Formats: sequence, structure tokens, C-alpha cells
Amino acid sequence: MTLVNRVNLEPAFVLHTRAFKETSLLIDLFTKNIGRISLVAKGARKPKSPLRPVLTPSSLFAISFSGKSELKNLNVCELLTHYSLSVPVSFNSIVYVNELLMKATEKEDPHEEIFLQYKLLCEGLSGTTDKVEIEVLLRSFELVLLQELGYGIDLSSESVSGNKIKPNYKYFFDPSLGFTKLQTDSIKSNGVFLGKDILNFSNGDLSEKDSRLASKQIMRLALDHHLGNKSLNIRKYLSKD
Repeated sequence: MTLVNRVNLEPAFVLHTRAFKETSLLIDLFTKNIGRISLVAKGARKPKSPLRPVLTPSSLFAISFSGKSELKNLNVCELLTHYSLSVPVSFNSIVYVNELLMKATEKEDPHEEIFLQYKLLCEGLSGTTDKVEIEVLLRSFELVLLQELGYGIDLSSESVSGNKIKPNYKYFFDPSLGFTKLQTDSIKSNGVFLGKDILNFSNGDLSEKDSRLASKQIMRLALDHHLGNKSLNIRKYLSKD
């Protein structure tokens, strides 16, 4: 499928840029109404180029583009909002989410809810330096992403029985199925979580370190399962806190 010939002032975030020819850029963007797209920004690396603002990181743009082929030309790039990320963990979080969107979404597949959640993430990251708050923001984004892609996780009920998850039981998480209560309390392995931590995650309460770790592991298992062989390169650089 090929995009329409012309789009004007579409809200967009830049996910990735790379040099193209002598002064141009190839740009991957996530837009509100079209989804993920790739454009050519001709001459954008020139100091006085009107398209140069596209290089401003963690920013919301209004873009206009046109062309008859699949790879279209960026014509206008207006900077609407710049989100200042004052700590490395915030910047790394955006880099992580950008790579996640590049590998989890299909081109020209619109997901307005994911776009709005990305905007909320940027607003949240620009307003805090608290690592716990940042963890909550990231987990919220990941949950919405999976939900919108059709892989939502039920954090309140068992997958087979439908029984409510209880704080004192242990549960095994299968990304393709959900949570299953274990019959023995002695099992400790990857994919096994305490009900209390699952429920805290469900309620957005990551004040306890164990719940933060569990939520991160649950989302990693789920995302890795649905990404398949598309591993995330940024992970090895992220904070392990």
C-alpha cells in the first residue's frame, strides 16, 4: 500500500534519522493518523535548511510531505513542542521506546492511542527525574502498546480458570496465554511471579522494588515473545536499576 500523495501538518514524532546522500536525511516517524512512515528530508543537514528542526530530539512536530512513490519527501517540519529530558535515564527511555516502535509496529498502520500514550510519556519524562515515576511511565506505555497491537495482558485474573489473582500465591507467566497459579510454593525460576507484585503492577503501584523488577520482567517476556527475532539493541545500555 502506498501513502496518499500529499499530507499537510500531520502531528509526528521522529523515531530515527540517518544520513542520506550528501546533505539529506532518511527519517522514520510515528504519526498520529497514519502510523509509522519513512520520508526523505532533502538538504536537512544544511545549516540553514528549513527542515533542520527535524533533528531536534524528543520533540513533537507538524509535518507536511508529498510524493508519488512509497518513500515521500518531507516538505514542512514545524516544531510544536520540545520535551526537555534532563537526566540520562529519561533520554535512554525515549531511545528505547523509539526502537520498540520501529520493531513492533508495521508501516502505515495507524494507532492513535499509541501516539497519544507516546505524547504522555514525553510529557511525563520531561517533568520528572524520579526513577520510580519513569518506571511507571515506561510500563504504562508498554502495556498500551501491546494492548493496541492485540496482545493485551490481563494482570488481574488467571488465564485458564478466570479466578482473580491473589497476593500470596505464585504464578507462571506465559506471554501467549497469561498467568497460571502454581501448585507449589517452592518454584523459583524465570517467569514466576508473586501475586502481590502482579497486582501492584496492575494498579500502577511500583513503589516496592520487587514489584518494579517483576513488572519489568513481565513486560520483557511479553515484548520478546511478540517481537520474535527482532531484538532491542538499546537494552544493553539502559540502567539496570
